[in-house]
Amino acid sequence: MAAFVVGLVVLSGADGTGALAQTPAAAPNYLNDIQPIFNRRCIACHGCLGSPCNVKLDSFRGVDRGGFGVNPYSSRLDASPRVGMDVVETTAQWRQRGFYPVLDREGTAADRLNRSLLHKMVTAGARHNQPGFSREAVMSLYAKRYDHACPADPKSLDAFLDANPAAGMPFGLPALDAADLQKLEAWVAEGSPGPTPEELRQAGAVAQEAAVAPWEDFLNDPDPRNRLVARYIFDHVYQASIVLEESPGDFFRLVRSETPPARAASGGAGDPGIKVIDTPLPYDDPYAYAKADRFWYRLQKVTAPRMQKNHFVWRLNQKSLAHLKELFLGRAWDASQDMDPPWGVGNPFLIYRAIPAEARALFLLENSEVIVGGITYGPVCLGQIATYAVKDQFWVYFLDPRYDPSVQDPKLGLETWATMMDRSPFGNAEYAVAYAQAQKKLTPEGLSIDAVWNGGRSNPNAWLTVLRHETNVSVMKGRQGGVPPSQWLISYSGFERLYYDTVASYKYWQGDLGKIETVVFFNFLRQEMEDNFLLLLPRQDREPIRQRLSQGVIGALGRSVVPFADRNLPGGVATGDRPLLELVERLQAHMGPEVSGPVDRLNPWIKPKIALDAPIRSFAQWDEAVSLLTQTTAYKFPRFLPSVVLLRLNNGSESRVYSLIANRIYKTQFDLFFQNGEALPGEDTMSVYPTLVGGFPNLFMELDLADAPAFLKELRAVQSLEDWTALRNRYGVLRNSARFWPALDWFNAWNFRRRGEEAGFLDLSYYDLLDSVY
Repeated sequence: MAAFVVGLVVLSGADGTGALAQTPAAAPNYLNDIQPIFNRRCIACHGCLGSPCNVKLDSFRGVDRGGFGVNPYSSRLDASPRVGMDVVETTAQWRQRGFYPVLDREGTAADRLNRSLLHKMVTAGARHNQPGFSREAVMSLYAKRYDHACPADPKSLDAFLDANPAAGMPFGLPALDAADLQKLEAWVAEGSPGPTPEELRQAGAVAQEAAVAPWEDFLNDPDPRNRLVARYIFDHVYQASIVLEESPGDFFRLVRSETPPARAASGGAGDPGIKVIDTPLPYDDPYAYAKADRFWYRLQKVTAPRMQKNHFVWRLNQKSLAHLKELFLGRAWDASQDMDPPWGVGNPFLIYRAIPAEARALFLLENSEVIVGGITYGPVCLGQIATYAVKDQFWVYFLDPRYDPSVQDPKLGLETWATMMDRSPFGNAEYAVAYAQAQKKLTPEGLSIDAVWNGGRSNPNAWLTVLRHETNVSVMKGRQGGVPPSQWLISYSGFERLYYDTVASYKYWQGDLGKIETVVFFNFLRQEMEDNFLLLLPRQDREPIRQRLSQGVIGALGRSVVPFADRNLPGGVATGDRPLLELVERLQAHMGPEVSGPVDRLNPWIKPKIALDAPIRSFAQWDEAVSLLTQTTAYKFPRFLPSVVLLRLNNGSESRVYSLIANRIYKTQFDLFFQNGEALPGEDTMSVYPTLVGGFPNLFMELDLADAPAFLKELRAVQSLEDWTALRNRYGVLRNSARFWPALDWFNAWNFRRRGEEAGFLDLSYYDLLDSVY
């Protein structure tokens, strides 16, 4: 029916008056009316793998699929089912796998409303989560979010909501407003219709098909070299959002499809569409999985809203395509190597040995932010312990292929390629010794500043900043945030080992033992890359810094497990009394300003000589004043600071965004359960960034420039959790505040307006929660 009686259902509406809901006369359109509500209010928690109850609301397919009783991030010994949207094609197939509906399309409008789990949840939120609701009431439920068993039918849900009235949706946040609630109610009552085939066709239309064709032609070229290169590229970028300069406004992902592009379809029958072959791992056999004798690489347009937490961009144009062809195909290949290696083997050194090692290395280096994006924004960084091996702030450099033994001698003298990917302590130690011997043979005089790849002083991928925010990680180009205690120098073999451990071979659905193995191996790799960096320092400075980076009994044990086999390699960049700082200065000169980025005035090592209580009348004066509190251990407030605070700073009609980021220090990362016992709060610091950092804000703050001196003095004076709580309550936007949704909307709008293609909707999973909850 196109309309239904106004006031069919009596709600405690968003105003809490219990007035009749004034529903519209016509059913809302899903794409124009319903998905925007999900985007603004729901996908902040229901936007990717591991969403609560596995309810994914970033598309009609997701909401129609419904929920599932097992969260892949829950602690468990056995594996859980894969829940990626392309595992199966239809809702009926999801039902066979145990997914239950959250919508109901049977009976009358009243029946649909009464049986819809989604409707029950949002109306419960409208009844109980008006601004000012108890924040404490949801804390215990938040702490158990991964293990929560979601009610799968209306009766069970009613009982759950009776026992937990604060659990309505949006969970732990202010209720939907009356207009949004009315639209959702009208849509559910109408039978929850989805987009029409024509609407889906229009949404999936590519702005410029001619921009896509050359890429698909290159990746599907039947030449054996092209096919192997396409496999290599797919393994490393399958999670990335791809932007083609010649097709503005579109985002793509690289997929393998059972169907060819229209231009390749037999008989010119038109584009058969894309039928994704979603193998569990990117290097699994697509032929066997799809039971097909052919597949095609396709660029599939992404129509779902972008989530900041898993969005990273690979920008391409026709010059990029020409460069890739020259990079991979313009070199001499070893014709004796296997051009059609077996599938299902997670060892890139073995499978891709026919591709010149220098080409593979340069591909990773030239696109390092994208490759690291797969590590930081992929499924591995949404689990509870998956990020424990990552330090809170570090810089990353890369070994120039000319000085890289794993490029010049890819097998490193090892008897078998299997050792390259052996994740056991013994296999890793054997690899480390072989690598050290090969490095000494290649560079007997040690590493000079030229051994660090500088991207031709023009490619900013040569220097990355990586940040850990408790349970999630972010990456940025350039040196940002002030000089960190930990810095990495990554070789080609180390980069591949890191990527395949945490991305290509990582099974988000597996049990805890497999995930712990990933974390343990990551610790070995982190130690290896920190050790590589120490080779740029004189020999006498290496071991003291190594011990400082991993302290205590557990740290010493971890250092012994990862041998520093080349600790006595000669050379090192000459430095004076401040070896680390002077090395950074040399590296910055070596890289040049295009790579290192602009002068960091917010996190300087040498502080400006100004008074913190001086008036602040401009953003430049704010930058100077706040820099007095960054990258210093002189104050206690950093230990109480949430991982990510997004600050809106207003000066009249102009507003800017700053990210206040906590950098926590631990004795060691080798302890998987270090969060309490290994913390060194006296060494915690704050960095400030003049943009939006991370996808999981812990707190929004808003401040007028005139009030900035008082805010900074209060922040500096924080001595206890009680002090911090008072400051947070004064300047922050709490989750139960009437200001919450306007603040979120402002930050999301700023993000998309100012950061463009890099932007996505923010996640609220950890908003206004102490880190200790997780």
